[in-house]
Amino acid sequence: MTSIYFTGYKPFELNIFKDDQPEVKVIKAYIEEIIKQEVEEGLEWVIISGQLGFELWTAEVTIQMKHKYPQLKLAILTPFLNHFNKWNETNQQKYQSIVAQADYVNAIHQSEYQGGFQFQQANDFILNNTDKTILFYDDEQEASPKYFQSKLVDFAEKTNYTYTVMTFMDLQDFMEYNYNNENESY
Repeated sequence: MTSIYFTGYKPFELNIFKDDQPEVKVIKAYIEEIIKQEVEEGLEWVIISGQLGFELWTAEVTIQMKHKYPQLKLAILTPFLNHFNKWNETNQQKYQSIVAQADYVNAIHQSEYQGGFQFQQANDFILNNTDKTILFYDDEQEASPKYFQSKLVDFAEKTNYTYTVMTFMDLQDFMEYNYNNENESY
């Protein structure tokens, strides 16, 4: 069994404010391509921590792909209970819809928010209990994922943990390849 943690940018960090923006379509198409490749190598569990943006887009793609890959499962491991309470109603509804279709949902801390330590401990827990991480982060655009990237690199150096960092150049190459080879426009 293989489990991969998918994490990265929040939508506002990418200047994305609506899920129907073309950038979201490209990101989701790229996520689908990554998941297809990983399924061929034994991926069974897609793990997210329930963050808006890259994580929830990954969850949506995973749910969509379960029809073709019934062995694929989605787990949401939030750092603490009710982490979505301060989100607007639209985002909360989207999250609840994803939760309803997930195969496993739990909070690492069985309490509401108490402090930043919960995020650090949740990251440690996820790294210690997954086989790989796919991180959408680019040093060219610093944002919240840089803290996880630092922890990820340190963890990987001390263990045999593997990870892939997805960058804007990767997205650009993916888009150009698909546009040039399939005449698809995103």
